Amino acid sequence: MKASGIGLGLLVLLTLITLSGCTLNNIAAQQGEATELWGELVGGEVFGQSFVSTRDNLYRIDLGTATFARANSAPVIFHLQSGPLASPDIVSATLPGAAIQNDRPTVIEFTPLMDSMDKTYYFFIESPEAEPGNAITVYANGYDQYAAGSAYRNGRAVAGDLVFTAYNRETFSFSGVLHELLSRVVRDVSFLVWWGLLTLGVCAGLVACSLRGLPSEMSGDSAHDAKIGAQKG
Repeated sequence: MKASGIGLGLLVLLTLITLSGCTLNNIAAQQGEATELWGELVGGEVFGQSFVSTRDNLYRIDLGTATFARANSAPVIFHLQSGPLASPDIVSATLPGAAIQNDRPTVIEFTPLMDSMDKTYYFFIESPEAEPGNAITVYANGYDQYAAGSAYRNGRAVAGDLVFTAYNRETFSFSGVLHELLSRVVRDVSFLVWWGLLTLGVCAGLVACSLRGLPSEMSGDSAHDAKIGAQKG
């Protein structure tokens, strides 16, 4: 029992140390199904989407884009705001036309927004210099697949949603991992049982392996002692 307790403590400590400093990306909002392409994003057009972030530290939005399989030179300007009612920019970034991806997500990263959980955001793109034949577009879904937000065109809500994924960045600390583990145990008894059985099984396996090695070591020592005794005799 004492060995199992020590092994359990070491396993938990090792888990906390291993997770400390790790950084993970999690999905904070997503609408990934496309049914259509919008028209060209020429000067005067604005394509946008509102959403709710389910996590803190929102730092990235992947937007489903297309270039019509051509090289477009007009820059695309990305804006992130707290809502669609002409609020000030939280984030603004200008992307070269060549940076827009064709038939796959264009990634826009920014400084993590620490208190983004459960907050509504609105992003939109525009390309004032774009003209027909030198403009990009976006993928969208004509149906309301994402209930927590809506697509916007030229500042007005329209049916459906754009294709996008919003990510948060989470860096684990020793105290944070410990707090999360304890919180999970309190909230979920089945998790406690599962965790306990797993750790006890691992510890039992470690103890069994260590005990299995003892006879062979003792046997080897006895044989060595017998050999020395025979030589002396």
